[in-house]
Amino acid sequence: MAYTEYKFDQDTIEALVEQRAAALRANRGFSNLLAFGLGVVAERLGKDRRRYRDYGPWWPALKEVMNRNGYTLGSQTDPLIAKTYRFDDDVATLIAADEFRTAYLKTNVIYANQFLLDAASPDFWTLFDTDMEFPAA
Repeated sequence: MAYTEYKFDQDTIEALVEQRAAALRANRGFSNLLAFGLGVVAERLGKDRRRYRDYGPWWPALKEVMNRNGYTLGSQTDPLIAKTYRFDDDVATLIAADEFRTAYLKTNVIYANQFLLDAASPDFWTLFDTDMEFPAA
């Protein structure tokens, strides 16, 4: 399967990283965009863990970024999807995941977890993270 959908141009994401970092410095007085952004995601998930689905195919890589930065979200992943939907920089991956979330929620219902990742294929990829669906007590 060729993964053609929900991708972002690196230059576009890098420009968004710069814009959001500048806005964070101007509005909040600090510049750690990664820590701030991951905190926002963690807060969203704290209210409703199933909202991880909002991040679609960007979720596996975002989850890895969160786990590397002190959040404990479990170890289930989809290595191929995580490799495909990520940037080399964690901040860029975070911003891409957030951009996907914003665009996707404008046209889809919450909790949707099937995504057409290859425009030439009728097959959907299903996002189902048992760590998030069935958290340990």
